[in-house]
Amino acid sequence: MESIITIATVLTMYFNAAKDVNAPYLYNSDLEDGVIHKIEVYEQKADNQMCAKMEYRYSYDDQGRLTTREIMRWDSSKQTWVNDVRHTYKYYKNGYNIETSKWDAARQTYDLPSEVTLYREVAPSLTSVKTFKMNAAKNDMYLVNSLLCMEDLESISDRLFA
Repeated sequence: MESIITIATVLTMYFNAAKDVNAPYLYNSDLEDGVIHKIEVYEQKADNQMCAKMEYRYSYDDQGRLTTREIMRWDSSKQTWVNDVRHTYKYYKNGYNIETSKWDAARQTYDLPSEVTLYREVAPSLTSVKTFKMNAAKNDMYLVNSLLCMEDLESISDRLFA
C-alpha cells in the first residue's frame, strides 16, 4: 500500500484552500523547499479585520511522509497560539494509523490517543478502515466504525489490462 499522506498531499490541500478568493478565511504558510511546515488560518470579518483562528504544524519523516500534524487555536486573551489536537501518523508495510490526541493544559502534554484509525490494504485495490475510540476510563479502546474501500473499477481495469 502506497502512502498517500506526503509532502505533496499537504501542499495540494494548502493550494486548494488558498485559491478560493471568496472564502472568509485567509491562509499564510511557512513553505521551505516545497515543504509546508506551518499554515496559519485567519478569518476575515465583515469590516475587513483579520482575526487569527488556527495554526497547523506539520512534521515529516525522511521519506517525505507526514508524521505529525498539530492543530493550535488562537487564544485572544493571551495573544498566543495554544495547543489543541495532535494527529500522529504511523506507517506499516500494509498501511498506516492515524492517532488523535487532545492537549491536556493542566499536565502540559498531549493525552493518550482518544481515537485511532487503521488503514490496511487487505488485497490489491481493497483497503480496510477501522476506527477505535478510547473508553471513559481511558484504559481500553472500542471499535466505532469499520468499512472496506475499493478503487473504482475503471482504475483497476486500466492497470490490469494496460
